[in-house]
Amino acid sequence: MTDHGCKVCRVLDERDAAHLDDELVARWHGETGERMGYRRLADWLNVTLLRREMERVGLPTGGGEARSRYERLTGEATADAVRRLLRQEGVAVDALADDFVSYSVVRTHLRDCLDEERDRSPPSDWEADRLADLEAYAASEAADAIRSLVNKGKLSAGGDVEPAVSIRVRCAACGTTTPVDEALAAGAVCDCRDA
Repeated sequence: MTDHGCKVCRVLDERDAAHLDDELVARWHGETGERMGYRRLADWLNVTLLRREMERVGLPTGGGEARSRYERLTGEATADAVRRLLRQEGVAVDALADDFVSYSVVRTHLRDCLDEERDRSPPSDWEADRLADLEAYAASEAADAIRSLVNKGKLSAGGDVEPAVSIRVRCAACGTTTPVDEALAAGAVCDCRDA
């Protein structure tokens, strides 16, 4: 460890964001909703740091724009283009990317620097949460392509065009396909099992 304790300590100190420690702890313990694991906390912190930098230079951050740019910035195929764009807008993107943290550093920060502990997660319906996360991720990944198609005039609507993703499940016996949330609510994908 350094004089700061760990990388998270240093980054929050240097970026005048020490108040984010309280939010990290609250999210880890689930005080603001669902308990978050180390990977999701690292992702949340990195997006928050990018959002702050985007706001500092006057870039819009609403509608998930910071998360979208973060995902493109950390994706191999789009990272260079997003770096150039952010640089042109005045974001010190190289220094910011160097300050992005990993899940292991977040774990060290919570446990060693902040002396936080938490009980094991109670049993939950993690499967439904995972499916919802996957739907949100797929919609986020599709947003750039949809936006490009709108800009090229290949898609239009009376309002904004946004991706809507729904995971569907299929019965191999009868071929019925149902949105997974409806299947979960009904407790079945189809009626052929009862027949």
